[in-house]
Amino acid sequence: MSLWKRGRQYWADFTVDGRRYRKRLGTTNLQTARQKERQLIEDAGLGAVATHARGPKRLFEAVDAYIDGKRLHCSPRTIEFEEERLITLKRYFGDIALTAITAKAIAEYQRTRHDKGAANRTINMDVGVLSRVLKACGRWRALADHVRNLPERQRPVGRALTPEERKRLFDCAASNPEWEHVYCAAVVAANTSMRPVEVKHLRRRDVDLVKRLVYVRRSKNETSHRVIPLNASAIEAIARMLARADLLGHTEPDHFLWPACQWGRYDPAQPMLKWDTAWRALRDAAGLPRFRFHDLRHTVITELAELGVADHVLESISGHLSRRMLEHYSHIRIDAKRQALDALDAARRGEAGDGNESEKDKTNGDGPEAPNNGGEIPLLLTLAEGLTSQSRHSLRLAGSPPSAKLLIPLERRDVRVVEGARLESVCRGNSTEGSNPSLSAIARARI
Repeated sequence: MSLWKRGRQYWADFTVDGRRYRKRLGTTNLQTARQKERQLIEDAGLGAVATHARGPKRLFEAVDAYIDGKRLHCSPRTIEFEEERLITLKRYFGDIALTAITAKAIAEYQRTRHDKGAANRTINMDVGVLSRVLKACGRWRALADHVRNLPERQRPVGRALTPEERKRLFDCAASNPEWEHVYCAAVVAANTSMRPVEVKHLRRRDVDLVKRLVYVRRSKNETSHRVIPLNASAIEAIARMLARADLLGHTEPDHFLWPACQWGRYDPAQPMLKWDTAWRALRDAAGLPRFRFHDLRHTVITELAELGVADHVLESISGHLSRRMLEHYSHIRIDAKRQALDALDAARRGEAGDGNESEKDKTNGDGPEAPNNGGEIPLLLTLAEGLTSQSRHSLRLAGSPPSAKLLIPLERRDVRVVEGARLESVCRGNSTEGSNPSLSAIARARI
């Protein structure tokens, strides 16, 4: 450790964990300089101070170094995503010095992007990539506590097609021969729950039409590699792509069914990267704006869930890792929910009816009989004053439908007179002439 003056201000030069630090302390007082030096050493031990080492000094150089170092550990799609986010950052900041990227500058970037209509989620992804670039240069730790992400509203992103929308989409796709490749891809995705990246990376050797199986060997993650059986619609779509490949001369087992194409020239050794242009034209023609290709995966999982397929079978087909992700993709429609609840209500009513019928059969010989006239049974029961609650609780009504009028003393009325029945009490008030003074209420019980 050493302190020295340059001009009138003190500087510190020290080493922590093999890294050298040279910092201006911004003071002319020796005691203050020593206190700041001790604080810097403590912060350097926590990794909150940038080292004095040769490295990127400007943003463009730091971005290039970050991307080059990331290529060894990440997939090409991840690199592509990072580069897409960095284009916006480089356009806004320009090739500025890394020391000029402060918490205030990042907050101003967030405000500018938000005023231009960018979503909070998009802005947070931009700041996340910038933080990783600065972290690779050792300059993020000092900013981390002062940069805050914008709030994100958790809204469902995907959607599931209705049967009418699905039919309209496929009918429209089949009407244009130029959409054949995206039409077949959509049919395969809608019948296997495969992701777009999984469809694009299908090779000839991944399809077994004899056993009606497709092997997913390239996916979003390693745990999604799986074997999916093919139904008739999926087999027909894959057979069309195989016939198309035969016409193009793509007959090797490692050739892709959806090969890369640029300026009308096919490369069967490379998978197709995008079909965005054809897909957007197709969905607009079908009247489904903003419908993503990935939503076909939501559609098939939703339909399987509505058919009552077990969760473990759904997870095996779709390659999900958790129950939460399965619920994210399953958009059970309101009609299916209503049918399920209606079926539950009907089942409960049936159980209640069977139980009451059995009880009636058991006590049919004990109670008074009444004719089945399709309406109410004019059966009048007068309860004695000494009738206990337990004996009233054991009363049963007879007839079909089992219903009657019960005259119950008001002071001894018990709603448990008939089990499973709905009692409607009508109070008479004071007793009238010709009526039993001990009776002051009429209860109608209908099972």
